[in-house]
Order: sequence, then structure tokens, then C-alpha cells
Amino acid sequence: MNYKVLYRKYRPNNFDELVGQETVKTLLKDSIINNKISHAYIFSGPRGTGKTSTAKIFAKAINCQNLNNGNPCGICSSCINFKNSNDIYEIDAASNTGVDQIREIIDNVKLTPINSKYKIYIIDEVHMLSTSAFNALLLTLEEPPSHAIFILATTNIEAVPITVLSRCQRLDFKKINTENIINQLKIIANNENIDIDEDAIKEIAIYSEGGLRDALSILDQISKLNQHISYSDVLNNLGSISTDNIDKLLDDINNNNVSEIINFISNVESLSIDYKTLIKKLINLIKTRALNIKNNQKNDRLSYDDYKKMCFELSDTLYKINVNVNLYSLLELILLDYVITEENLNVDKKIFEEKKEVNNKNNINNINNTYYEELVKIRINNCFVDASKKYKIENTNNWSNFINLVEDKKIKGLIEDTIVVLSSNSIIVLTTKLENMVNEINKNINIIENNFNNMYNTNYELIATSNENWENKMNEYKINLSKKISYSYMKEPVLSSNYDDISDIFDIAKIEEK
Repeated sequence: MNYKVLYRKYRPNNFDELVGQETVKTLLKDSIINNKISHAYIFSGPRGTGKTSTAKIFAKAINCQNLNNGNPCGICSSCINFKNSNDIYEIDAASNTGVDQIREIIDNVKLTPINSKYKIYIIDEVHMLSTSAFNALLLTLEEPPSHAIFILATTNIEAVPITVLSRCQRLDFKKINTENIINQLKIIANNENIDIDEDAIKEIAIYSEGGLRDALSILDQISKLNQHISYSDVLNNLGSISTDNIDKLLDDINNNNVSEIINFISNVESLSIDYKTLIKKLINLIKTRALNIKNNQKNDRLSYDDYKKMCFELSDTLYKINVNVNLYSLLELILLDYVITEENLNVDKKIFEEKKEVNNKNNINNINNTYYEELVKIRINNCFVDASKKYKIENTNNWSNFINLVEDKKIKGLIEDTIVVLSSNSIIVLTTKLENMVNEINKNINIIENNFNNMYNTNYELIATSNENWENKMNEYKINLSKKISYSYMKEPVLSSNYDDISDIFDIAKIEEK
């Protein structure tokens, strides 16, 4: 199997082939030429921006026997044997998080290089190391042997302890600009005889958001589907939408074409257009129109302030992507808010109001579901604070008796398959074999609590969760325990059941997020 994916086939072999990151390239080349090499570096930046490739080029150049203006020559024995060198160690911290792998490095680092001037250790995704592994690595970074160089790479610099950061020279990698990605894609498409339209290349570059590796992966994937790649092929494959369609949408908003706006939202939802991509494109076009208004180049009905307000409202919905809310309904309501009045609409008012009412009810239900998901998370967390075996044993017996003795048939039907899995002196966590019953139990949790507490003269809060979620929480607890991360009490969310209109829903959502 000789086929190589494009991002591996076109991985740069020297600094001059590296796309973007001009500051990083200059600094590293100068440090090699002037022999001012630090003992430890940390490369930080978004995925696909060249951190690992740069680390390998730098490592190759450091040991190169015949440097070419700071670049590795590629023909000396050190360059040729780089991939199989016993003096180059590459570790993926994402799959080797423990202290044992770092201890191997510590034991090995003391030995002098076999065939090279330096031993070089490249640790990718270093932020994934455990606390104990970081502590072990810290000792070596503090006083490394003169023949050892560490190159750490991370996409999450905030997760790296400051004690480690302070002992490394930090280089920040930026997102690669769209023009550079477009030029590189053109070169590679030409080399690989990939027949692709220019606007299709531009769409891939925009979608990759500054990551050349992602752009090459997309080009590689789409090139296997069609002999000729058009703009529409890229849109269909990425779940994206053309700027012409979005531009027409803005025209429809300016012209109060409500039926067209509703049809647009219905179409993008049915086609499963990626919501994040849609909003980003929409904001970019809104920004263009707003700037044109400032420059007196366009005379839309909507003002600059209208467009500015719309941008902020659309941007706010991106924070709700992981919340169980129909984002297309929110988008529709935001856009319809910018038509003049309902009296001017070319659509039946009754249909409009019915659609609005349905959307309101759907969003209320979604927000309620989000509330219970958050309540489960917080009560399990708070139970872990003071949980003990003693309380679990005591309440396991009480709960078993409660199931047998409770007279309310509805409660009995909800809880008859539940068991106690965790308990503190104030909270009891339950699981059920019937996972589709979890939400129904939690919606009636206050009634169940009252009956249980009245029977035993206690004051417990209850919560139910699925077996799968409980397993995840237990594994998370074990990891936190090993890292000596303690649990602390979290404030529970507030649920309101009275909504007058959709604006109330937005306000409540914001309160619950805080």
C-alpha cells in the first residue's frame, strides 16, 4: 500500500517549505546559524499550523552536518537517517499520559547521543500529560544534560503548568492566512493532477480556518469522489452554503420577504448545512455590508447599527451549539426580527403566529431538558464532595424499602428499577436500567424527594442518571483523585416554567449559562 495522504506526502522537509509562521522560521534559523540553541522549546498554536513539522525540521537542522543557511541539507548521514535515528525521540502525550513514559526519558536522557551531536525529545500534545508526569519532566527540564534538547508542542497552552512554561522558550504559531493556503492548494492540486475550480479551492481554504493540514485532508477526500471538483461539490461535501445564497438572504431581510427567509432556514436545516459555517459566512457578509454603509457605497434599508446588533446576536448563538436547542429556530427568529412590521409581511399572519408559537414551545422544552442535564451534572459533583460508603449502605437499604412501601403508583412505576450508586449526607444519586426513564424521573424528582424524606424524616436531594453517564462520572472521579483534584460545591440552576414570549427564553438561557 504505497498511497500517502496529501498532508503526509507534502509535509515540509526544511524551513523554506514551511507555509506561514515567518517569525518562527526566522527565529529558529537564526538560533541554529548563531549557535544559540535553548535546551527546551514549547510550540503553541491551533491544530494544523505546522508545530510538529517545524519541530522535526528544527531537530533535523540541529544535528545536520552540512547546514544550508539554517536549513538541514537533506543529504548528510544525519539527515538521511533522521527517521530511524536512535537519538530522536517522538512521543504522543495524548496516548502516553502517565509518569512511566517520562521516567523512561529521564533514564535515557543521561546517556550521550549515539550518532548525533544532540539527543532530541519531541513531545506532541504535551498538555495531555498527567500532573505526576509533568512533575517528573520538570526535574529534567530544570537541569538537562548539555546534549539534550526538548521540543514540546501543544494546542492548549493554558493546560501546561507555569513551572514547565517558565523553563522553555515559547514560540506561538498563528493560523495560516487564507491566501497562503490557497496558493499551497493550487501547487499541490497541479502536482497531483487534481482538476479543481478556483472558487472550490478558496472555499476549502476558508473552511479550514487557518489549518493547512485540514485543508489538505479535505482536498484529499474530495479528490477521490469526482474527477472534476466544482464549487458545489465542495459545498455539498462540507455541508456549507454559497455566499450568493447568503447575500440573497440579506436582500430578503432588507425587502421584508418573510416567506423567503423562512424557506431559506427550512432548506439549510433540511440539507444539514453546518450551523457554525453558516453563521460565520453570514457574519462576514454582514460585516461587508456594514462597512459599505460607512463608506457610503450601499444604501440598505437596515442601518449600520442594525447590522452590528445582528452580528452580536448571531455570534451569541455559537455559544449555544453544545446546548440542546434548535439553533435554526433561533436563527429564524433573529432574522425575522429585522423585518419592519408583521402588517407589511407578504405572508398570512395566522401562519406566522402559529409557527412562532411552535418554535417557542420547542425552545421551552429544549431549555427544560438543558436544565435537567445541568442539574444531574451539579448534583453528582456535589455528592462527590461528601460521599461516603456509610451513607451509601444506609440509603441503599432505605431506598429498597421505600420502593416496596411507597403507595403512589406513578412514583412506584418510575423508581422500581432504580438503585443507589452514590450518597452523601444530603444527596443521593440513582441509576436505572431503563435509560429512557431518566428524564421522566428527574422531572418528578421533587415529588419523589418529598415522599422519601417524609417516610424517613430526612432532607435528601435526589437525582437520577443513566448507567453510561454514571460510568463516565466515575472514571472522571478516579482521574481527578489520582491528580489530587478536589471537588467543591456548585450552585444549582433555576428552572422557570412561565414564558410569555421568545425574548423571555433568551434571558433565562443567559441566566442559566452564568
